[in-house]
Amino acid sequence: MGAMFGKVAVEVPQYEVLLKKPLYEIRKYPPFVIVSTSTEDMVEGNNSFGRLARYIGVFGSPENSKKEAISMTAPVLTGLESTLTGAGRQGSPGSMKMSFVLPSVYKDVRHAPDPTSSDVSVANAHWGTVACLTFSGWASAADCDAKEAELKKILQGEGHKVTGSSMLARYNPPWTLGPLRTNELLIPITPT
Repeated sequence: MGAMFGKVAVEVPQYEVLLKKPLYEIRKYPPFVIVSTSTEDMVEGNNSFGRLARYIGVFGSPENSKKEAISMTAPVLTGLESTLTGAGRQGSPGSMKMSFVLPSVYKDVRHAPDPTSSDVSVANAHWGTVACLTFSGWASAADCDAKEAELKKILQGEGHKVTGSSMLARYNPPWTLGPLRTNELLIPITPT
């Protein structure tokens, strides 16, 4: 019942808040592990979600090499592959991906079970420092574009250097009421 009203009762990645402002915060994330698959765009992706859910075993037998059921975590992430893994600072952007964060017991990709589907991959995520703007409601493409423009304008005005493309983090299951949903627009930065 709590999830309907916005309560997030699953594991989320840990981070350190480096700076808290009224409209955003700057966070530093230690490395963590994600499982990813291709998606159509930043906000859609029912097929993508299903592939990831099958990997962790939501719909029955887990589709991973160990047949190991894996706990659902939050958030569900979407963004360019290079930004989701933290490689965006060095290489090409890659394709649009949807990702689940794996539970913290998986300290490295070597500890996570391999996917049995070639459409799913496991990777280490090295985000480092990101700026975060939190918002509620259903995250539409227009919302994401507006939040990204707003956050980039603030960051540039305060002298922070944007070092990658944005990511969308959604924390709630689909049955959570719209105004009680938690979303974050995350942008990799070099802090001042």
